[in-house]
Amino acid sequence: MNLSESFFDFIQSHRDDECSRLRLKSFKNADFDTKFAIDQIEARRKTKNKLPLINSHIGFLYPSLIAAEQSTSEDVAVFKRNLFAGRYSSVCDLTGGLGIDTVFISDVVRDVTYIERYGEYCNIAEHNFAVLGKRNINVINADCRDYIAANDSCFDAFYIDPARRGVSNSRLFSFADCEPDILSLLPSLLLHSPEVWIKASPMIDISLAISDLKNVQEVYAISVRNECKELLFHIVDGASSEPVIHCVDLKDGKSVVFDFSISEEKGIADIEYADSPLSYLYEPDASILKGGAFKSVAKRYGLHKLHVNSHLYTNDTLIADFPGRKFVIKETLPFKNSVMKSFSATCPAANVSARNFPLSADSLRKRLKIKDGGDVYLFATKCNDDVNVLIVCSKVTA
Repeated sequence: MNLSESFFDFIQSHRDDECSRLRLKSFKNADFDTKFAIDQIEARRKTKNKLPLINSHIGFLYPSLIAAEQSTSEDVAVFKRNLFAGRYSSVCDLTGGLGIDTVFISDVVRDVTYIERYGEYCNIAEHNFAVLGKRNINVINADCRDYIAANDSCFDAFYIDPARRGVSNSRLFSFADCEPDILSLLPSLLLHSPEVWIKASPMIDISLAISDLKNVQEVYAISVRNECKELLFHIVDGASSEPVIHCVDLKDGKSVVFDFSISEEKGIADIEYADSPLSYLYEPDASILKGGAFKSVAKRYGLHKLHVNSHLYTNDTLIADFPGRKFVIKETLPFKNSVMKSFSATCPAANVSARNFPLSADSLRKRLKIKDGGDVYLFATKCNDDVNVLIVCSKVTA
């Protein structure tokens, strides 16, 4: 891998060019791998918003486009760094990959071991750690299963991000279908460390995962700007109490956290339902919806739910610290042809959401003949009497 000055000059000079066109050109006089250089341009473009600090280092390299696409965002990596701060002196990242989590964990841990089975990834990781000035990371090229079997090294904690295999979404719901199979590996890991952190796809069922993994002390459902990005399971050897589920939304450098337990959710016998929307509409953060705190969030904030399957809430008093989006309800309209035909006359554009509704948001927008965007928010949903309604709102920004 020739990392000449001309290699980095090429990346800088072509950083705004269309990569598909660059790949069609011939750079016969280049003294470096132009395909790899173009991959760097494309990877940086893909991670522009996800890894701004990392990309400020021109020397940072991406081993593949897939590594860029699947990497942890800096927002999430910073949150995990804060979780690890003050807890551990030594951590082993068993599936290093691009190494973003490794980099941020190394800020608050004395020694970090990065294990990766692909040699090229290891070579690039060593380069990147040097570029970023990380001198407390030990890179090991090995399959983590072989490493654990052959070594008696102990760590304060393991961190692992098992790869999701297969092309069918159905294969995302089980740890047994990941690589490596964390359920088979976990007993060996607990012989070398009392704690294991497992990063998982947001597609995984939390209750099933807790049952399969055992010894789960806490679960983090982490969303960034209201989009659930990952689940994080904290395993502590011998943990006997019920795990706490932390629903976390990261936005603008801040975190909003809602904690609950599965038994708390199941123990809520009943919540209030509204016959029709009241003055305000509440939409919980994506992390709360993923965590499954449908009744807990209503009980905690004194809200009325619109419908058992809608997961939208309402009341007559503004709750400023509600963990999610808040809206002032302007009007509630019945879902019928006369309303559909005349809607665009008074509202030519709106941000449309459909929850527990016979039409998708895109289909409804087309039926209404309105554009996407603007200051109006339109929620299409069912009320408690199973009647479909259109709730016209404005967003509460304060």
